[in-house]
Amino acid sequence: MGLVTIEKAHVASELLVLKSKLESEGVICYLRNEYTTQIMNYLPSFEVELQVSELDLEKVREIMTRKDAE
Repeated sequence: MGLVTIEKAHVASELLVLKSKLESEGVICYLRNEYTTQIMNYLPSFEVELQVSELDLEKVREIMTRKDAE
């Protein structure tokens, strides 16, 4: 079981709404590089990555499709 990046942003707060939505649906989420981007925010190459388990990927796609339709 590995983690898959589903969204990226330069600021973690841009991902928090999606993260909250997924967690409310029972999907465990992780923010990769969350603290690195806060410390090294002057480097544009660092991005926060919203990651989920490969096992939850199909469920995440379904949730994101519903979210886009709203």
